[in-house]
Amino acid sequence: MTKEKTIQMPRWAKRIMSKHGISEPPAAGVVPDWLRAEVEKVPLWYIIREAKEVRSAHPYLLVEELRKQPGQWREIISTLQPEIRAIAEAIVARGIKEIIFTGCGSAFFTALHGNFVVERLSGIRCRAVESFELFNYFPEVDPKHTLVVAHSGTGGSIETRDALQEARSRGCLTLAIINTPGSPLGVLTEHSLCYETAQGCGPCISVISTRIFMQTLLGLELGRLMGRDPVLISALHAQIERCAEIGEAFLSEQEAAIRSLAERHKDTASFLLVGTGPNYFSAREGTLKIEEESICVSKAYRPGDFHHDAISILGPTNCTIAIAGNEATNPRIADCLDVARAAESWTVAVVFDGNDSLASHAEHVIRLKGGIDELLTPIPLTLVFQLFGYYRGVARGFNPDTLRTDHWPNAKAWITAFPIGT
Repeated sequence: MTKEKTIQMPRWAKRIMSKHGISEPPAAGVVPDWLRAEVEKVPLWYIIREAKEVRSAHPYLLVEELRKQPGQWREIISTLQPEIRAIAEAIVARGIKEIIFTGCGSAFFTALHGNFVVERLSGIRCRAVESFELFNYFPEVDPKHTLVVAHSGTGGSIETRDALQEARSRGCLTLAIINTPGSPLGVLTEHSLCYETAQGCGPCISVISTRIFMQTLLGLELGRLMGRDPVLISALHAQIERCAEIGEAFLSEQEAAIRSLAERHKDTASFLLVGTGPNYFSAREGTLKIEEESICVSKAYRPGDFHHDAISILGPTNCTIAIAGNEATNPRIADCLDVARAAESWTVAVVFDGNDSLASHAEHVIRLKGGIDELLTPIPLTLVFQLFGYYRGVARGFNPDTLRTDHWPNAKAWITAFPIGT
């Protein structure tokens, strides 16, 4: 076990160990004095991300990473479409009838996105299974006709690597969607899609939006090859290019308003996000960004769940944020906002031009430009919760770059969860 850990250790761990003349990583759960001394000088997350600088005030590195994303989406369209097309052709040639998407943390949320979006674009049956669960409770499948798609920014998550190895041992086709060239996960799979973001610091930001962007393009190519509605597929291909324009407009026109909203809610105890269809992913990922960047508890709900699960905890100490769905689902999403207001919870609606029926049901509205299908809306919506979480963290006196690893007990918790040799 120690040998494998040493081989798979990330650069930052090797560098620190070399500096202290250490050849073997400490045992799991052990934080030696030399490691604590390093982390107390520089917050752990700056070390892990190999950040070029450490910042102690806004603008932190994270907000710069956040603003890069629309340009990255454009670059994916201009550079990766031939590679995505080739992988789609290999999937169809294999006769794949089921796709299992997997990952941990934010990467599991991108798996949820793949489950919903790729199935509807391609017509292939899909499901999402978290990596630890997939490895330990692998479902019965027809391996010859099953593809397992693993998401990971670094490609180093142990649970996801284990799940992929299990899938390969069973004879399934495998694909990694990653953001780090040469990562362990990419080496394990027959196919990989990689867009390097080289994120400088902070929780997963650009790695999320770029992977769901690549995943959506893959779904569109599969849909084209599988003979799905050619008019719809063509329209979505044209619309996905508009995502960068929507994102840039949001950042340039609304950053100040989002900062003001975040400051107004700096003392709000918790956030309840409501999303449906493809944007249940947006709600799940959005809660995590608010939690990581501004240090509070958040929870995601589907509209039906909200009425059954959330009413007893609604009140003036929390805020309900609802994401626009479609003509069929918006009335029930509006009900969620009305219920929250009745309980004196704060309310925010996130809407698009041309799809803003939720606006009248909330105290505050975050509006994005429209012109894209509901299946594409998760891409620009990533920016909304990243930016809100960032500015709320700033207002609360936290450094959103660090995932609170500038606080020693939290840094120790990270090292305990992810030992240096893993």
